[in-house]
Amino acid sequence: MRLGLLTCTLLTSALGLSLLPGITDPVATAAPAPPAAAAATAAPPTAVRARVRDTYRPKPGLRFNEPYGRKGTSAVGIRRHVLRSIDSTNRGDVIQMAAWNIRGRSWSKALIRAHKRGVAVQVIMDYGNWSREHPNPEAAAVAKVLKGRENRPVQSWLKRCKGSCRGARGIPHSKFFLFSRVTDRAYVTMFGSNNATDVAAKDQWNDLYTWVGNKRIYDTFRGIFNEMSLDRSQGGRGYRAARFSATQGVAFYPYKGAVARAVPDPDLTRLNQIRCTGATGGAGWRGRTKIRIMQTAVHGDRGKRLARKLVGLKRQGCDIRIVYALMGGDVFKILSRGKVQKLQLAYDRDRNGVYDIYLHLKSLAISGVYQGQTNARVVYNGSANWSAVPLASDEVVGEFREPGMTQAYINWTDFLYKNRPKRWGPVNLAPVRSSMVEGRAIPVDPYSFMKENGL
Repeated sequence: MRLGLLTCTLLTSALGLSLLPGITDPVATAAPAPPAAAAATAAPPTAVRARVRDTYRPKPGLRFNEPYGRKGTSAVGIRRHVLRSIDSTNRGDVIQMAAWNIRGRSWSKALIRAHKRGVAVQVIMDYGNWSREHPNPEAAAVAKVLKGRENRPVQSWLKRCKGSCRGARGIPHSKFFLFSRVTDRAYVTMFGSNNATDVAAKDQWNDLYTWVGNKRIYDTFRGIFNEMSLDRSQGGRGYRAARFSATQGVAFYPYKGAVARAVPDPDLTRLNQIRCTGATGGAGWRGRTKIRIMQTAVHGDRGKRLARKLVGLKRQGCDIRIVYALMGGDVFKILSRGKVQKLQLAYDRDRNGVYDIYLHLKSLAISGVYQGQTNARVVYNGSANWSAVPLASDEVVGEFREPGMTQAYINWTDFLYKNRPKRWGPVNLAPVRSSMVEGRAIPVDPYSFMKENGL
């Protein structure tokens, strides 16, 4: 699904959304292409330009995908948006992408094609997703093609971080895609919850936000990417917050500390600034603040602290709903006893005891009283789960103080909450308790597929 400038067709009218002109980059989106894309210089006049497979002109705005294609939202909409952008680059352009994993022939082929056209292709991923223990033929194929030192202004490469690229621990969990130019559109920046995998389309619910023609935003992400490529802890400089306009900004983790107890927890800090009554100007619901959460994983001590805060907000009158994939047992009990509305969106499709289709978004939408403003509408999105690991990892968290964006996330959360796929039947998981390994029974971990493909 795409939510774009003026022409955005949002989630369809069945989701209760109308035209939202305020959800895209407020800066002009048709900036001229740079004479030399990013750090690259133009190809010499005698260079033979390889045929571009596509002439896609990416539009800015928000996209969701829907694995079952419900409500007119495509399962592969996000993947198509990124891959067509890759296929619409040409000699002298630069592609830089950071993703927890690169897996899928459609991705590897598109990146290899771009490199062979003379595009500088630079990729950062997690070491554990391509190793001796975890073979990854697609990443290996990309790395093999990109590793050659060629006569071009900017070299292509694929690098793997063994932990957080910019931190001392954690994982490289950011997901963003940078294009110096796509067809005639310069400085294209995309970020969200979507990895460069086929699983992200067919087995997950994801989001992706795109800016077009904004060099400041592009350069901000590019600076972080270049730091990630060093695979060296930035120490106290790891956490960065960038404000792009009055309504848009991002934060780059590792956060200020490795554990939430050492520094103020960013999500708990946000929840602490919510008041549940007194909403005005059409925000919230009947004067009550509305909170909508989509989270792949809520667990551990941090998850319990956040759950207790949500229960407190529920008792104070906030209207709260959570859609999730993985939740710790203690977190589940805390929210259940506090009567917080929640729905698990995870399903064992092949009935082998393991969830293999699940929610992968990470968002918090607030409509009502927030930070002293009674008609606030703000959404936080990106790649960070509600657990301890994200605070020590490479993550990107967006902040949009825009009615359109906020309503889009609220409506999408409500749609998923109210429309658990009927084909799932009454239960999520097959009644499988264990499997046999070398003649002995071991417990089945229903979340193993999620963990393998990135929470």
